Amino acid sequence: MQTTLQIGGKSIRLDTFEPRTPNPHPALLLLHGAGGNAEFWLDQLAPPIARAGVAVYAVHYFDRTATTRADLLTISDGIHVPLWLATVREALTYIAARSTVDPTRIALVGISLGAFLSLAVATQPETPPIQAIVEVSGGLVPPYDANATSAFPPTLILHGDADTVVSVNHAHALDARLRHLNVAHQIHIFRGETHFFSDATRLRILTETATFLGHHLHPSEPHSNVS
Repeated sequence: MQTTLQIGGKSIRLDTFEPRTPNPHPALLLLHGAGGNAEFWLDQLAPPIARAGVAVYAVHYFDRTATTRADLLTISDGIHVPLWLATVREALTYIAARSTVDPTRIALVGISLGAFLSLAVATQPETPPIQAIVEVSGGLVPPYDANATSAFPPTLILHGDADTVVSVNHAHALDARLRHLNVAHQIHIFRGETHFFSDATRLRILTETATFLGHHLHPSEPHSNVS
């Protein structure tokens, strides 16, 4: 199902997959990559996650800027990213306010550019509470890295060591930053994998994501600092 949010005077599409389980339930918000294709990862993530009793949403944040595909110039121009982050915050606010969602159990799953945005938005004090982040092929970069504190959400870091689009150094830097802050996190570096994962590794990513979210979205599960 798809609904439309009005954010900043723009119509923003939000794909919605809500499980048929007793309410309220945990939820995750998926952020697509620079190609703007939310459906690729959504089609893989939504069915198993929804079957586990977690609502899945995907916000088409490019709608805010009429972007089809983001290049490096667009990402670094200082205009698009703040608008995308504001759109993500509004989408989180909408999801948290839904009667079917437990606002204390919301996670972000970001792919590539979406991973950078997931990590960045978590450092902003005006962002609604986030219980966990799964970031695939992203990183936490200036100026947002300076705002990360020990209250940063538990994070799962997934990256290929042969990635030539987003260097694996971003994963290692995030790991070091979260270790320094004593933030609960896990890191998995996939040997020989590029920015575009093999079928076998995508299956492993789905498994690792489901396990991580199952742990951190459980209402009574204590967090542990694992890496």
